[in-house]
Amino acid sequence: MRDTCTTERVGMACWLLYSGGSWPTRRLADRLGITTSGAYAMLDKLSRVLPVALDNDGWRVVQSRD
Repeated sequence: MRDTCTTERVGMACWLLYSGGSWPTRRLADRLGITTSGAYAMLDKLSRVLPVALDNDGWRVVQSRD
């Protein structure tokens, strides 16, 4: 993977999450070319503004129950 800026990595993480399924932090980190702790920090921040959550299977988009 070529060098990417933070904005590109955040965009890719969102795209991967919204494409479906659960993504373990390690797997997302590998796809994004960053450390596991860096991926966790990014996803934790994203979860404050997007409907994504970490469960036993990994990070995923959560559906609202409206």
